[in-house]
Order: sequence, then structure tokens, then C-alpha cells
Amino acid sequence: MVTAAPLRRSLATAFVALALTAGVSLADAAPAEAASPAKPCSASVSVKNPRQWTTTVVNVSRVGANAKVTTRAKYKTTTNTKQAKASTRGTAAVKYPIAGATPGRTVRVDITAVSGKTTWQCSTSFTPRHK
Repeated sequence: MVTAAPLRRSLATAFVALALTAGVSLADAAPAEAASPAKPCSASVSVKNPRQWTTTVVNVSRVGANAKVTTRAKYKTTTNTKQAKASTRGTAAVKYPIAGATPGRTVRVDITAVSGKTTWQCSTSFTPRHK
């Protein structure tokens, strides 16, 4: 009669032998790196309630020097995405023409900045009004 301990040992040995013949190393099975949470940045708009057919500027700060900055303004029926490069001081300014955006409907602007393995995220908003 075969007891459980020798059977477990022989199964474990067989598994290791199979893994080695397949070229798989158990040491290579490291856990995946956990994504670090995004750091906060700061964002504001030059005009909080811009008139239609004018322009507002999304000002981004507290990001890394020369970071790639992506802004996404979510209007009623579309999302307008723009990119910029942060200055060496970690700031960027992105112009948004208001055009005929729906008056009274708040437009949220989500900002993501990336430099190397570091990511910053923040948001701001503006609410268009009639011209």
C-alpha cells in the first residue's frame, strides 16, 4: 500500500522534472509588478465660464519636467483630446476653443502626464455660456 506522503513527494518530483524538461524555471515565475498609483497634479482653466466661440486655457502644473501631457475634454457628444509637452518646470498650457459647446453644460477635462515610469493625474472643468 502506498501512503500519501511518498505519493505527494513523487508527484512534486515529477512536476519539477516536467517543468525543467520543458525549459521552464520556477524562479522565473516572479509575481507581476504592481502598478504604482498615479501622483496628483494640479490643473485649472483660465476662464471658468467662457463664452461660446472664445478660448480657454487648461493650465497644468506639478508634473515632471518635460512630461508628455494629455488632456481630454468631455463635451456633450464628443471628447476632444490634445497633447503638449511640459516645461522644464513641470507646467503646460493647452488651449481649448469653446466653439459652439452647449451653454450651461459643464465640460470635464481629465489630464494625464507621463514621464518615464511616473504618471500624474488630475482634472478641471469649465462651463460654456452664450456668446
